[in-house]
Amino acid sequence: MKKKLLKLSTLAFTFSLFLSVSSCRDASENMDSVTTSEVNGNLTNKIQSFRNVEEKKVLVEFKNFTNSQASQNIEKNAIFFHQQKLKSIYKERQEFHFTSIQNLADEINSLVLIDKEKSEKLFTTYSKFLRKSIYTVEPTVNYEDAITLDISKLTKTDDPTGKYIGVVSVKEGILLTNGTYSITWHVGLEKHKDDLGTTFYRNFTQLGSNVQINGQWTTYPSSMRPSLDSRADFFGASIYHHETLGFLSDYGSVIRNTGQKTDYGWAPKSARIGGTFTTTVNGAEYSLEGASNFTW
Repeated sequence: MKKKLLKLSTLAFTFSLFLSVSSCRDASENMDSVTTSEVNGNLTNKIQSFRNVEEKKVLVEFKNFTNSQASQNIEKNAIFFHQQKLKSIYKERQEFHFTSIQNLADEINSLVLIDKEKSEKLFTTYSKFLRKSIYTVEPTVNYEDAITLDISKLTKTDDPTGKYIGVVSVKEGILLTNGTYSITWHVGLEKHKDDLGTTFYRNFTQLGSNVQINGQWTTYPSSMRPSLDSRADFFGASIYHHETLGFLSDYGSVIRNTGQKTDYGWAPKSARIGGTFTTTVNGAEYSLEGASNFTW
């Protein structure tokens, strides 16, 4: 009887030790996962803050240039804008020591006007991770990955992180144009990951400002003032899951508004988009005004 009790005691101790070791291992693995997510989250915040500061600098430089006596030619204005953008793009690479998918897409969009051949070559090389929008190129991954994933590492394997997801939902078109100056609209769904790696979504609305130079459309800053009734309607799994999201008023080439955080993907169903949009072209102010309704 004593021998049986001894054996049972030994087995219990061994099993207890196994559980203790397993628990420590699981806790360690979970902590590693959380730490990695926190590092990725911090990097996302740092890069986004850097990009915000640089974008403001570029717009200030562009405004100063277009207000100068030398600025009387749309091509000269646009080249100056994209030269400043490229400086910011390369500065970001130097600051963070890698080229992200978003950074690459930004380069392609600015090179369209300055070096079209190089722009097209870059798009062809990395087309797996990019999509062509109306006048621009965009990443096909969620925004956090777009600004933090190194494009050189992505090309070495088909799916190195398990995060390659594609565009969730985008509706887009040309709102207003006079053949030289155009405003585009974009409505869709952003897919995100939080610090713990959990997927969540945000609806978005976006306006883009563009001009045509030598047969090529390119982004170009303007004052965008959408009307008060401009909005897009998104619906989720039931009639109770509904969000109405407006369009932001600001100065720039791309203005995006993002909605509330949701745990599942909603679909854009309808939109009314309009307003007044102005920019300076060849020393004269161009203005576009109007509105349209859309359903999907």
